[in-house]
Amino acid sequence: MRVACINASLVSLLLVTAVRADEGLLFQPDMLRLESYEPNTVGYTKDSDDVGFMDFKVSVKYELFPDLVSKLSSDFKAYFAFTGRFGQYIGTRESSPVVGKRFNPKFIFRDIARSGATHAPSGGDASASKSGADEYFDFAYAHESNGQSISSRAEYDQARTNSERPEFANDNISRGWDYLEFTWKNVPSYTENHKLSTYLTLQYFLQRGLLQDAPEEYNRWENDPEGKPRKSVNGVRGIVKYQPKYKFSGWFSDPKYALIYETGYQHIFKYNTIRAEAGIKIQKLPVTLWGRTGYGSDLALYFKKMSSYGIEVEIGSF
Repeated sequence: MRVACINASLVSLLLVTAVRADEGLLFQPDMLRLESYEPNTVGYTKDSDDVGFMDFKVSVKYELFPDLVSKLSSDFKAYFAFTGRFGQYIGTRESSPVVGKRFNPKFIFRDIARSGATHAPSGGDASASKSGADEYFDFAYAHESNGQSISSRAEYDQARTNSERPEFANDNISRGWDYLEFTWKNVPSYTENHKLSTYLTLQYFLQRGLLQDAPEEYNRWENDPEGKPRKSVNGVRGIVKYQPKYKFSGWFSDPKYALIYETGYQHIFKYNTIRAEAGIKIQKLPVTLWGRTGYGSDLALYFKKMSSYGIEVEIGSF
């Protein structure tokens, strides 16, 4: 079952909700606010099998039923999160189209094992408390797709005929999965001079789901020798991120280094993906250079190994 229309509606709803109401026109003292989930980014990406494009990602979470959940335990929280990724091909494709890359709604139940803060962090999942140790466990049910529509050989052949370049039709092949996810994040005790964050994420892709039903992944009619199921290349991911608190001058401060490793659980360690990041704040503007090699840079061709590089600005979650 394709959910492109549902995903588009979710994007619209979240963007509208994220606009802060004028306090003089709307008074809601108990109104819950959206927070960052994954880093929100705008940048440039170049995949080895594609032309370059402007790459932007919006990722937010919203706390669900806080009063009810807190009665179970003050360490429990429930969230609805949404992440959307889009690419605009400015000057590299006719009419500079915007192509949906990823639509990822998620329901999360969080168990906060330790918190070094005296209050809840406000910077989203990519930030932590200012001192002490921080640790949580997330259990989630999620759907992920690229919001596209091609699901047969006839549709694909027609798209190749009509595309500016035949290979551009690959962007429109429909992919989608429901999955279960477990995430562990740990920030050990540290000083205000540095922060070391570690993440471990495990995913299990379902054969039948509540939103997707049967998964849409590699089809035999694609006749690609690299074709393989999603669980071959994704499902086990580890992240290490180091952030020293350092000011180089009036222009540069707070460098960040991250290393991300991912593999599939069907043939673990056979198909590997590595991404390295190096970032710094330039006049408080967080800028990151990154490079990656492996699988899943684009959901439409998640099974193909490719190299990628880019630059991005993180908004509110550096």
